[in-house]
Amino acid sequence: MVAEDLVSDEWQFQITPYTWALALDGHTTVKGLKTSPDVSFKEIFDNLDYALMIEGDARKGRFGAFANAIYADLTDDSGDDRGNGIRIRADAQTVWAGMGAYYRLGPWPLDGEAGDSGPQLVVDPYAGARYTYLNVKLKVRHGGPQVDEDKHWVDPIFGVRTLLQLTPRWSVTALGDVGGFGVGSDLTWQAAGMVGYGFGLFGENDARFLAGYRALYQDYKDGSGDNEFKWDMTMHGPMLALGIDF
Repeated sequence: MVAEDLVSDEWQFQITPYTWALALDGHTTVKGLKTSPDVSFKEIFDNLDYALMIEGDARKGRFGAFANAIYADLTDDSGDDRGNGIRIRADAQTVWAGMGAYYRLGPWPLDGEAGDSGPQLVVDPYAGARYTYLNVKLKVRHGGPQVDEDKHWVDPIFGVRTLLQLTPRWSVTALGDVGGFGVGSDLTWQAAGMVGYGFGLFGENDARFLAGYRALYQDYKDGSGDNEFKWDMTMHGPMLALGIDF
């Protein structure tokens, strides 16, 4: 991919289905019942019950927009309540949906040769919003009580995505954003890094296989006492994706 492709005046569209093997690490409280899910890296695939994820991107020149959606069904039963040995099973159905806009800066040649097919760097500052829906169920094992609650909220987010096009086929993408600010959650942040390899699927070099790691943190709370709901959680894990240009 040459520099002109990175800021083309023609409309460019991309759709990216992907899978994200999620693990949970943090604390959650539902109606006063607390647990602390902690899934190690080797347990990620045992705790991912279901995930469906897709992202779309549209750009013309330097202006672009994106949208994404994730559904995941997660389970952990390693937590205990305040360290007293009570086993609590946590189930969480989650939906995240985000959208926003960005402005492309660059490209900057990294070898000092503008306009060739050498390494190029672009930076996309972006702003948008991320919607979260949670259905969390906590159940004390061996016949204990069960509580569940639904919550949803919207967080404003601000971030930066960086694309390093090493060769016409190989690329590295990194992104990070921060948001919440008390509008929805008190704080949320996201970070991801991916390596991509381009190939022809329906045309010449129109698809990319991507592999990397992603983490999403959310600190949301509502209510108090026996009605307290808290989601102070980091979701993280490896991801695989297929980006298709058209």
